[in-house]
Amino acid sequence: MNFPGKQLLIILLIVIGNLSGAVLFRDSLSNGLIILTYEDHRLPMVDISFVCRSGAVFDPDGKAGTASLCTDMLLRGTKNLTPDSIAQILDFIGARYGTGTDFDRCFINLRLLSKDLTTGLDILSEIILEPTFPIDEFTRTQEQALSGARRAYDYPSSVVGMEFDRLLFGEHRYSLPPRGDTATIRKITRDDLKNFHKTHFVPNNCFIVFVGAVDHNYIKNEVNRRFGNWQPRPVSNPQPPELTLPEKIRVKLITRKEMNQTYIQFGHPGISIFDKDLIAIRLMSYILGGPPLSSRMGLAVREYGGLAYDVRCWFDRRLLPGAFRATVQTAKPKEAIEKMFAEIRQMHEKGATKSELLKAQNYFTGSFPLSYSSNQGKLDRVTEIELYRFGIDWLEQFPVRVRTTTLEQVNEAAKQHLFPDRYIMVIMGNVTKEELNLPDAEWIE
Repeated sequence: MNFPGKQLLIILLIVIGNLSGAVLFRDSLSNGLIILTYEDHRLPMVDISFVCRSGAVFDPDGKAGTASLCTDMLLRGTKNLTPDSIAQILDFIGARYGTGTDFDRCFINLRLLSKDLTTGLDILSEIILEPTFPIDEFTRTQEQALSGARRAYDYPSSVVGMEFDRLLFGEHRYSLPPRGDTATIRKITRDDLKNFHKTHFVPNNCFIVFVGAVDHNYIKNEVNRRFGNWQPRPVSNPQPPELTLPEKIRVKLITRKEMNQTYIQFGHPGISIFDKDLIAIRLMSYILGGPPLSSRMGLAVREYGGLAYDVRCWFDRRLLPGAFRATVQTAKPKEAIEKMFAEIRQMHEKGATKSELLKAQNYFTGSFPLSYSSNQGKLDRVTEIELYRFGIDWLEQFPVRVRTTTLEQVNEAAKQHLFPDRYIMVIMGNVTKEELNLPDAEWIE
C-alpha cells in the first residue's frame, strides 16, 4: 500500500472509532412518546425526524394515499400559523425540512443549527398537535399528488413495478404505491386526513430522533414541555390478507412496439423484516443478485452474457411480508430470463459457497459503519432501529450477527425462501409470447 492509501485508512478508522464510541440515548415521556438522541458535537447542527409508526398500510380501503396526503398537509397550516408563516420562520433560520411516507411510517424531517433548536421544536410541536388541513391547501396538495401519480406512468420501470405489485398483492395495501394512484387519490377527503391524524398521530404511536450537537437531558425536557400533555390512545394493528404462492409462472405481457428495450420484473411472496432468517436471507440475495458486476445474476446476465447493464434481485424489508423481486432491462428478454431462472434454481438447490459467503460478509460489515457516517445516515439508522425494534445495541450487533451467520444457515434460507418456477412476472416491451418461449406459463390477459 502506498502512503496516501495508508493515510486514507487511518482517517477512516478514526471516523469509525469515533462513531462506535458515541452514545445513543433512548428516553420516553409518561404518555409513551419515545425520544432517541444520538449526540455528535463535531458540527453545530442537529437533524430531527418525527416519526409516526402508521404508514400507508393504514390507509382506508379504496383511499390509498391518505397517510401520505395527511403528512404533506401538516406543513400547510395550523391553528396558529399559516403555511406561509411556517415557511418564513423555517427559511429565516435556514432550516431544511420535508415530509415523507412509506408503508411503515409517516415522518417530518428538520435540519437546523443547534442554536435554533427551540424554534424548530416550537414549529414541530405546532404542526404535529394543531394542524387544520385548510380547504384551499388541501385542494392544491391533492392536485400535486395526482400530478405525481400521473408522472409515474411515464417510466416503464415504474409501470412494470406497479403492475407486479398489483398482481402479487391483490387486495393487500401493498398492491398500490404508498402515495396512492390516480383513482384512489381523487376519493380522499379532508375528513379522511383529519381522521387519520386523530387516530394515528398519538404519542404512544410516535417517536422523535435527534442527531447532532445536542444534550439528551436538555432534549428530553424541551420535548416534554411541548408534548407532555399530549394524550395517548390505543392504535390497532393492520389485518392484511394472506399472500398466496403461485402454482406456476403467471405472466402479464404489456406490448409497447415503440420500445427497443424490454423491462422485466418477477418474483413471489417474500418475508417481513422480523423474519428469523433475515440476515441469512440478505447475505444469500446479495450473493445471488446484489452488485451487477459480481453477483451470480450480474456475472451471468451482464458480464458473461452481455445481455443487460443492470440486473438485480432482493427481498422487501417491511413490517408485513413483502416480495422477493428480480428485475432486468434488456434487448434480449428470452435469454436474460433463462439465465436469471437458472441462477435462482442453482441457489435454491445447491446454495452458496464458502468464499461467496465471506465476500458478502465483508461487504455488509465494511459498508454498515459507512452507512451512518453522516448525520443523515445516523438519522436513518436510528429511525430504523426504533421503527423495527431492533434494540438499542443494533449498531454493534448487526456486524456480529452478519459475521456469525453460517454457510448452512444461508443455504437453508435459499431452500426455504426461494421458489423457482412459481413466479408472478410482468414484461413490457416490443416482444411477443412466442419470442419469449415460456411453455409452462399462464398468461394473464
